[in-house]
Amino acid sequence: MASGDDKLPQFLLPRGFVGRITYSMMNIGHKAIYKNVAELLTPQPDDDLLDVPCGNGYFLKKFAPQVSSLAGLDISELGIRLASKKHADRLAAGTAEFVCGDAAELPWPDGRFTAVASMGGLPAFSQPEESLKQIYRVLRPGGRAVLSIEWNAEDGKDHTKEHGKYGFRIWTEDDVRSLMEGSGFSDVSIAYKTAMGMPKMMLVRGLK
Repeated sequence: MASGDDKLPQFLLPRGFVGRITYSMMNIGHKAIYKNVAELLTPQPDDDLLDVPCGNGYFLKKFAPQVSSLAGLDISELGIRLASKKHADRLAAGTAEFVCGDAAELPWPDGRFTAVASMGGLPAFSQPEESLKQIYRVLRPGGRAVLSIEWNAEDGKDHTKEHGKYGFRIWTEDDVRSLMEGSGFSDVSIAYKTAMGMPKMMLVRGLK
């Protein structure tokens, strides 16, 4: 764990015993998010799918078990350990990989994946522009990415606390579209869904 990471709130960096409880609560509270992303991403049996941040691997296990191969990256060492345990059979078969790291430095080669899911990552990424460029890089031509942005400037809520306390950028639809297209994505579409405590969750899809 890098210096200063222990000061991050548990929902950004789950760790220790409390982190395990945090992940359990996320698995329950975020099911609507996972479902909405899965419906838009439509994971297929021939997909090579990356989830970043992957948390404890719950989305991949429950909403994309049919894919050919899967991978996950997260800054939480606990999350990677739990995801590896959850997908132990796929790791043994060589069809899964989990890495602790930063989204701005994805460790995979160009064109490794056909699909990428990113739930709640963009507002918290330390380098959002570079992270989106990395996601684009590891997609192969024709690949797709789906992002969910739970706190956003279009949902009618006051996010002064989230911005001030956690440093989150509160993204507008125009800013997200510009970021996606600037990273190379085409056919960018933005839709909205409701979920627990989220009156207008932003769902973003782009193609390479």
